[in-house]
Formats: sequence, C-alpha cells, structure tokens
Amino acid sequence: MRLEGVVVPLITPFLEDYSIDKEGLKWLVSYLSENGVNGIFVNSSVGEFASLTLDEMKLVTKIALDSRKSYSTLIFAGASTNFTEETIKLAKDFKDMGVDAIVVMAPYFFKVREKELLDHFSMIAEKVDLPIIIYNIPLFTGIDIPISVYKMLVSQHSNIIGTKVTLDSLIFFKKLISEIREIRKDFSILTGFDEYLLPLLYMGGNGGVMGLANAIPKLHLKVYESWKNGNLSDANKYWRNVLNLTDIYDYCNSYTASIKLLLKVLNMSIKNVVRPPLSICEEESKIREMIKDLSPFLTNSK
Repeated sequence: MRLEGVVVPLITPFLEDYSIDKEGLKWLVSYLSENGVNGIFVNSSVGEFASLTLDEMKLVTKIALDSRKSYSTLIFAGASTNFTEETIKLAKDFKDMGVDAIVVMAPYFFKVREKELLDHFSMIAEKVDLPIIIYNIPLFTGIDIPISVYKMLVSQHSNIIGTKVTLDSLIFFKKLISEIREIRKDFSILTGFDEYLLPLLYMGGNGGVMGLANAIPKLHLKVYESWKNGNLSDANKYWRNVLNLTDIYDYCNSYTASIKLLLKVLNMSIKNVVRPPLSICEEESKIREMIKDLSPFLTNSK
C-alpha cells in the first residue's frame, strides 16, 4: 500500500441531539470517494474523535467502509487512546472490520519521555498486523515526536509505513524527509496543514491529510495531480486557491467548526453541529464571499 496524495480527515456529522448522523456520514464518504480522494481518515482530530466513545469510533469506521464507492479510496481508522493496550485492542477490532491502516498519535495526556514514546509505538506495531501511520500533532498532544524516535521505529517495524505531521515547521519536514529516506525510501510523509501541501511535495513529501478537502476535494486533488504530472504552473495556481480558502480558519474558533460551516454554506448534506465543548461558527457571509470564485471545483464528479 502506498500512502500518498489527498487524504481527508473525515469530520463526524451529528444531528441536533449530538447523536451521529448516519445518513450524513454515508453521504459524505460517498461524495469523497466519488471525487477520487486517495484516502479517508476516520476518527480524526477534526472528526472530534476525543468526543466519541469507542463504540462510536467503531460505528463511524463501519459506515465509512460500507459507504466508499471504490476500494482505491483507502480507509484509515484513528485508534488513539492514552492506554497502549486499549489502542492495541481497538486496532485489532478495526483490522477485523477491514480497514486499510490505522492512525496512532502520541499519548495526549501523559507527557511521556522518548523511551516511553518509542515503547508505545513499538508495542502497537508488534501486536497489530496492519499498516500503521504515526500521527504527530503536538498542538493537541503536547508531544513533538523527535526524528530520533521516527528513525528507530522505521528501522525496526516495516508495518509503520508513514506519518501525518501537523506541525508548522518546514525545517522539521526537511530534516525528517532527509533523515528518514536514508533508512526507508518507501516511508510516506504527509502534512496535516492544507497550506503545506505543495511545499511539502516540492520537498519530497507524499501529500497531505487536510481538513478542507472534506468540502472541496477537487481543489486539493488538482494541486496534487498537477504536481504529479509535472504541470507546476497549474499546481501553483490551484495551491493559491487552497491558500485563500484556509482564511476560513481565521473566522472560526476551531478547525472542525470551520469545516462544518463551509459544508453548510455549500448546501451539502451535513448539519452545522459540533459536540460541546466546541461551538458552531456563524460567519456565513464571510465564507460565502470567500468561495464565490471556486464554483468549478464544487461538482460531485471527479
């Protein structure tokens, strides 16, 4: 399995009573798959995984697996918990369900040392017979996974296939790519920021796991496909559209609220509901103005 291109960290649709909107979820997964995204990451940060029960995480995963329109749309399941053995158990359940890979972040409560961090990921890799994607998001976990830990993990565990890095540092990406590729050329490095998609590709990365692709996947796909085909002028042009769209994050109090409001403004079948303690974003007029020039990317077909 090659981890590359445009992966969508799926938002979790809710009804007004905060229960999971199963029909909305089915629609969104189908929409993304039909548009040709390379992967869908359920139980993600923007998917409010921290506000989901373990049973709900499994439900979201099952619906995603049942709703994708093509097996070329890979399904990655977030299996992060603060208890390593619980993560292993959850990951094994996901394997039985048929996911293509699991995504695991560092513990997000205990501020563990480097050895404990290495042990956490190693235990999971040894006990779970699935491809594993390391999720490095120090904004939420308080832990920035050191490159030294990456190097030990990728040299010891062939089923650790890639990483999603949500870190505002091109210098970190440069060092990570350079040092990891000396050990494993097949290890995939993806950004968690929409803004970094094209810069990372130029640096030798493999793509991105980007929240705004929930709404307008064609735009991110145009960036990736243009770059891959060597059409750098087009890649730059489309990337500037992505950059402009990321201004939506400045108007809302969370990434999740921004994305759900955008889906509402686009008249998609997703309700503008987030689970407390998050709150909805109501800056509709600003968002409508922002997307007025993006109509070519808003059709459901690829």
